[in-house]
Amino acid sequence: MKKEKGQLKVKEPIRLRAKKLANGNQSLYLEKYEGYEVIGKDETGKDKIKTKKSYKFLYLYLIPEKTKADKTANEKTWDLAHKIKAQTIVDIQINDSGLAIKKKTKVNLISYVEQIAKKALADTNNKRSEYYTYNSLSYHLKAYKGDSWNINDIDKQYIYGFIEYLKTAKNGNFEGKEEQPTISKNTAHKLFAKFNTALKKAVIDDIITENPMQKVDDKTKPKTAPSKREYLTLDEIKKLIDTDCKRPDIKNAFLFCCLVGVRFQNVKNIKFADIVEEDTGVVLKYKQIKTGTFENLPISDEALKFVPDRTEFKPEDKIFHLPKNETTNDVIREWTAAAGITKDITFHCSRHTAATLNLSLNTPIETVSKLLGHTKIATTQIYAKIMDKN
Repeated sequence: MKKEKGQLKVKEPIRLRAKKLANGNQSLYLEKYEGYEVIGKDETGKDKIKTKKSYKFLYLYLIPEKTKADKTANEKTWDLAHKIKAQTIVDIQINDSGLAIKKKTKVNLISYVEQIAKKALADTNNKRSEYYTYNSLSYHLKAYKGDSWNINDIDKQYIYGFIEYLKTAKNGNFEGKEEQPTISKNTAHKLFAKFNTALKKAVIDDIITENPMQKVDDKTKPKTAPSKREYLTLDEIKKLIDTDCKRPDIKNAFLFCCLVGVRFQNVKNIKFADIVEEDTGVVLKYKQIKTGTFENLPISDEALKFVPDRTEFKPEDKIFHLPKNETTNDVIREWTAAAGITKDITFHCSRHTAATLNLSLNTPIETVSKLLGHTKIATTQIYAKIMDKN
């Protein structure tokens, strides 16, 4: 519409901006006009004016539009960003007037959870862990109540209903199968925990004033099931050393981790440069993907036997070249069966093995906890209890 002569141009107090990132995505943020300040005089004696602005990053990301699905995802992101901008403007006006009212922004629950998943991927570049769990949460929330529910409409009755849904929820990851398996208790617990985290974030983002999860009885919330932590004895490790494996790289990586205790995701990424010779011996220096902490892990001469000759590789080369976790576990199961071991052994059991081996050799539990990179000694004590029980 054509602006009439003399009509004042109203300056928006908040503007929605986008910043291009190195990975090609665009990060959305709000730019708030805070007025101006005089910073001096120019050559003619006039005041030099500097505009004052503040910024709030929304942790919402636009992705390159290579497919129709990308375009649809970006449209949802823009819609959510504009709603947050509108509510921010309303909040400013309310605060300026001295009033206080309940938040009324209508933010779609599914879109919000999917944005959290995108941020997890942008932060870690890892499609497993948090990104995978939040995507799974989005799937189950849609299966429970559809995709048109707003965060603002969630109450304790909605949450109690979701708890009941999780008791019989189907996995949904097995495409093409008529009978989908029911999710485990541990999966239900993990999904519910992420749902709670999303609601907490909604409070921080000023979408809701309080977390409705606080009104739910803790006794009704999904609990984890007691897990069986399989591990190998020293005799069983010797059997595996003497048994051929169709993937020698998997065999070496697994046996290395049985003696060192590194997680699968970390052992896939460690490089020859991460192995350092110090006065006290050989040390593996790496960053734990799960916790984000940096570790200095002593490596025994026995463990080094399963590392390829470093003189034949560049420092930036990866030590072990492993396939995805599922494929690795299939190879390990076939290999352990050939060795006459009847336990259901996966790659992660190498970490359990490292813990129990150290404890069986009377290594102090505090030392074992440090070697495994546990943030709580209670986690390490689980292995001591398993050994006592056995």
